[in-house]
Amino acid sequence: MVSVRRASSPREKAESSQMQIITPGEAISLKHSVVTVGTFDGVHTGHADVIHSVLSRAKSIGGTSVVLTFDPHPRQFIDGATASGLLTTLDEKRAKLEALGLDVLAVVPFNASLRQMSPDAFVSHYLVDWLHARHVVVGYDHGFGKDRQGGYETMLALGRHFGFEVTSVAPSIVNGDPISSTRIRTALAENRFDEAVALLGGCFPVWGRVEKGEGRGQKLGFPTANVSIDVTVKLAPPPGVYAGRVQFEKPFSAVINFGRRPTFGDGKAFAFEVHVLDFSGDLYGQTLKVELTHRIRDEQKFETAEALAGQIQEDINFAKRLLSHGCSQ
Repeated sequence: MVSVRRASSPREKAESSQMQIITPGEAISLKHSVVTVGTFDGVHTGHADVIHSVLSRAKSIGGTSVVLTFDPHPRQFIDGATASGLLTTLDEKRAKLEALGLDVLAVVPFNASLRQMSPDAFVSHYLVDWLHARHVVVGYDHGFGKDRQGGYETMLALGRHFGFEVTSVAPSIVNGDPISSTRIRTALAENRFDEAVALLGGCFPVWGRVEKGEGRGQKLGFPTANVSIDVTVKLAPPPGVYAGRVQFEKPFSAVINFGRRPTFGDGKAFAFEVHVLDFSGDLYGQTLKVELTHRIRDEQKFETAEALAGQIQEDINFAKRLLSHGCSQ
């Protein structure tokens, strides 16, 4: 069993100021910036340790906490259609970083020019000239610059040259192995959802726009919002039925089905259907912020609509019991 602490929620950060998002070329004035650099896909609990180190050091010097990240993800740019799906899209990542209390998110476009930039040039251009770094925090395995040639020792040398301090954060170990985005992807691929969610900090986020469906859920007595996600970019969870929450005006509990709808569908196209509990209203065209927290069961085919409706009601009852205990850890 995987047991790790839960990352701070948006409600825990409600009293802090809103995170600022910047891109290269914007004129900014940062005071004593403490910066970390990385893709931070998933913003998992290991990433949270790095962010907490940034926040702590920024607070100690009355400075600004900054994360520099990239869009698109470097592997998506380099590998194209064969790249692994993202645990978090840029919007999902932004929300998780803001919930942790970050002051500034600096988003740098990843392109051919940036890919060829040397470690020295990258640090000089982005960390020194743009972000005016006073302190740089790096993860234990962080690589930067062309072909990830730069590492901790490189950053230390550049810090001495440019006049900023450098700190390395040790890996976060759970069950004998470091937490990593790759480890979480593997857990999801092997249908170890509880482990993946624990390492992510409490939920698997899926944000998408609600599109018109066929209305079968409404006819069964359980209306669903059909949430569109791009599975060529966003890593989808294993097909099945999940309990979770939806952030829309306020938090709502939800039962979520992801799969090919074997009872009524053609068995080919994936669909992401969300039944929002204790909600009545029109969600078409809205962006739903869905958080999967528990896996209930595999997707299955039912012989009749009545049998499916009965199972959905059982799923809802089970989801309510699960969600009454909070997140999975």
